[in-house]
Amino acid sequence: MAAEETTAGKTEPSGRRQRRRHPNDPGRQRDPVGTRRAILAAAGAEFGTHGFDGARVVRIAEAAGVSHQLITYYFGSKRGLYEALSERWLETAMPVGHALPFAEAVRRYCHMAYEDPGWVHTLTREEPGTRPPAEDERAAELFKNIEEMRERQARGEIRSDLDVGAVSLAFFAASIAPTALPWIAREFTGQDPTSQEFINHYAEQVARIINALAETTADEAAVPGTPVGDAPEE
Repeated sequence: MAAEETTAGKTEPSGRRQRRRHPNDPGRQRDPVGTRRAILAAAGAEFGTHGFDGARVVRIAEAAGVSHQLITYYFGSKRGLYEALSERWLETAMPVGHALPFAEAVRRYCHMAYEDPGWVHTLTREEPGTRPPAEDERAAELFKNIEEMRERQARGEIRSDLDVGAVSLAFFAASIAPTALPWIAREFTGQDPTSQEFINHYAEQVARIINALAETTADEAAVPGTPVGDAPEE
């Protein structure tokens, strides 16, 4: 019987040759970071199109150019893959909010939603009343965001008579609206919501709206008609 082909071309002491390992075997992956990135990109598109229940790992594997077994190796299951996507979103989005003034942070979120529409579609396809994967981790991060919003309010970035939870929800929705509701965005603005020109203008307008919600200082309140953020002329 012919000896089996080996990876190194050598025989074992018994005279039997080792079986060639499958090209998608995790041990042969030379670019695990790139492989994970490709899988997550394919998963974002799949979840965004079909939702969690309708998504199929076999389609994700095909789109990423890897085997089904490799996805299992890296993420364990479809739920593990979804949780990894949620974790990546939190790791990407939350530092933006922590590091910047609120108006600038939401401006950035508008651009992030435009540049990566997959995660927007994934979020909007979550079933109402159904507990999504990774909900606890997401809830913990969003709770931190609300605490930070209260600190912003104390600094005067947000008027004291506004509910920070409602403000957070409203401007999160505003940041993803052009991607989540493109035809409504087109009808309201008369512009193409998929264009870079539109998103630049829209993000600037949202930031200006947020700046208009800042707490008016005592000096500004004493001079009627003085725009927020501008010193009164002498």
